[in-house]
Parts: sequence; structure tokens; C-alpha cells
Amino acid sequence: MRRGPLITFVAIIVVLALGLAGVRLLGPFFAGGGTADRGLEERRLEGAGPEKVAVIRLEGVIQLEEGGGLFGSDGFSFARLMEELKQAEEDDAVRAVVLYVNSPGGSVVASDEIYRKLKKIRQAGKPVVASMGEVAASGGYYVTLAADRILANPSTLTGSIGVIFALPNVHKLAETIGYSEEIVASGPLKDMGNPYKPMSDDARAAFRSIVDDTFNRFVDLVAEARKLSRDRVLKLATGQVYTGAQARAAGLIDDFGGLDEAIEAAKALAGLKEATVIEYAEKKRGNVLLDLLLNEKTGDGRLETLLRAVAGRLDFSPTPKLLYQWR
Repeated sequence: MRRGPLITFVAIIVVLALGLAGVRLLGPFFAGGGTADRGLEERRLEGAGPEKVAVIRLEGVIQLEEGGGLFGSDGFSFARLMEELKQAEEDDAVRAVVLYVNSPGGSVVASDEIYRKLKKIRQAGKPVVASMGEVAASGGYYVTLAADRILANPSTLTGSIGVIFALPNVHKLAETIGYSEEIVASGPLKDMGNPYKPMSDDARAAFRSIVDDTFNRFVDLVAEARKLSRDRVLKLATGQVYTGAQARAAGLIDDFGGLDEAIEAAKALAGLKEATVIEYAEKKRGNVLLDLLLNEKTGDGRLETLLRAVAGRLDFSPTPKLLYQWR
């Protein structure tokens, strides 16, 4: 491709990318309201009868904010997931929940919020069964600890019990381009994690204490939920991932099975012979073009997939992030 056409192609991609970002930001207003008033509707998957089993999907990197970078975070929406869990919790006809997880984990806080919501659903007398997809690692494993049973494929990648504190540091780049900051702080660690200066030993020790505290909580939850000794969990908690077969041998999951087996397990735990299996979907907004662009019902997401592939992920942030994530 000659230089002229190449520049034109890149310019078109940039314009489309910015346009799609604008559609994401402004779309809810053109569609008749923000996310709060869209609501969810049920979609029947199989089965029959007044009693229901809700299948809720957790896919992509777990994070609190809506989207990481220009194109979001692999389809994951914390607000949407919590809305689905709340609807399943409050619907008396929903007798059990199946959580399908295909995620490498992510935010410590978001993972814990999901875990706590699942525990609340169980405390309300509704069994929860976790069904692992290709990956349910770190925070993706953490959330499954709230379930009554955990099922996985023998080749699922799971585990990765551990914590990462992601601390971007660009002080050498800043020096190269002549950028500097004058910091006036109330204490020596007030700006710990500043990406524009080298990390001090005291700051590194402070971050280490945070990682250790968060890691110990993860270990304690695994030991409690899986009925394993803490020493045993510590031997497993090197951060490595395990196959589903290795995880079952280690006691990290209960059994092998896919989504169908998880649904049957949920019905059995709820004492149901028959049930209508449902999932939740956003109500139609009546905007075909918007639905096409945002991959909702009428669209297949090809435009967004193309832009994601060409433009890449633009999600650099200088803010330190505490993560239950396999990276």
C-alpha cells in the first residue's frame, strides 16, 4: 500500500474510532434515557414452569469503571452484572443462579463486590453454581468461591491465586522529554506510586504491605470455601494457573462439567425437577443504527471488532491498580 492511501486509511479508522466513542457516550441520550432506566427483560433458554433458574454471565476483565480505554473491556460491565444479580435476588420465582465465568480476573474491589452479592443471594436461600469457561483465573476464581458448587472443563485455566499491584512508571521517559513535576506533599508517602519518579524503598514496602494484606484475604477465602488448610492453600497460591483437572485434584473445584451440568446441579440444589432457565437482556431501545454499532441484538459487532483490532487498546492510566488478575 502506498503512503498516501495508507495515511487516508489510518485517518478513516481514527475518525470511525472517535465516532464510535461518541456513540457510546451519547447513545443512551439519543435512545431515550441512560442505563438506569433501560431495565432488563428475561429471555427463555430452555425448560418450562413457573420456577426459574437464572444464568448470569461474567465475561471479560473485571473492573468497576465502564470500559477500559476507547472500546470498553471485552464486553464486561460491572453495573450490568450487578443489575442482573439484583434482579435474580429479588425475583421470588428465581430459585437458583448459575454464574458462568470466563475471565482472567481484574479489580480487587469489583471482584469482592461480586463475591459479596453472590453470598447474599445464597443467604436468601437461592443456591449458586459456578460454571467455568476457558478461563476463570484470579478474580475470576475469587468470585466462584461464593458458589455452592464449582464446575469446570478439564482444560479450563483457573487458580492464579494472588495479587498484583500494577504501578506504571514513566520517569525515564519523562526525563527524556524534559517533563518534571514539583510535588508538595503532607508526608513522605503521600505521592507513593507517582509514575514520574523512581519508587523509594519506603513506598515499595508500603505497597508490599497492601499486597500481602489483600493476598491473605484471598487465601483465607479459598481455605474457608474449599475446606482446605491454610498451609495447603499457601502452597497452591503461587500465582500459577491450573487446568481444571489439576484444580479438581487440588480441591479448588468440585467437579467437571459445562453449563448444562451446572444448570442441572442448580436445579438439584434448589429441589427442582423442572424449571424455566432464563438469562437477562437489555430491553430494545428502538434505535437500529445504535444497536448495530453497539452490538446489541440487531448487530454482530463486526465494526467494533475491526476497530478494536486496528486501533488497539488505548487504556493506559497512570493510576496504580490493585488487581486479582492473571496477566
